[in-house]
Amino acid sequence: MTSLEKLLVTLVGMGATTFCAASVSAQTISPAPFTQAQSDAGRQTYAASCASCHGDRLDSKGAPALAGKEFANGAFGRRPVAQLYTFIHNSMPFCEGGSLATDAYVNVVAFILQANGAKPGNEPLTPTTGVKLGDIITGETPPEFFQNAKSN
Repeated sequence: MTSLEKLLVTLVGMGATTFCAASVSAQTISPAPFTQAQSDAGRQTYAASCASCHGDRLDSKGAPALAGKEFANGAFGRRPVAQLYTFIHNSMPFCEGGSLATDAYVNVVAFILQANGAKPGNEPLTPTTGVKLGDIITGETPPEFFQNAKSN
């Protein structure tokens, strides 16, 4: 099976899991293990490397949405943040997995977490952060999240 076929099987599996998933429980860990600086840096990396497929508001442009109840209730909602990091690192940007710096991937994950309602704190996110996504995200984007985007 080629890398592209494996990616497609993974994405289809994620979609099926999302369809059958139960609702996300309330956020239980607040603040989450990432900083506002990481999310801000991730916003810039996301705009440059991810938005063309996943949408400016993480709502999809053909690729899976990365924010909202569907994402939060999907396969990654029940997994540790480290697994989301690993998936993104190994497969994104599409067909160019591993092409960004480690910090860039970490920061994009922090941005995705905040876009899903997680609240930043003082503890930095790392590639091995073990907290489950469902314990820190709500699947609800804060109303001011996109209005407060800093201009580049």
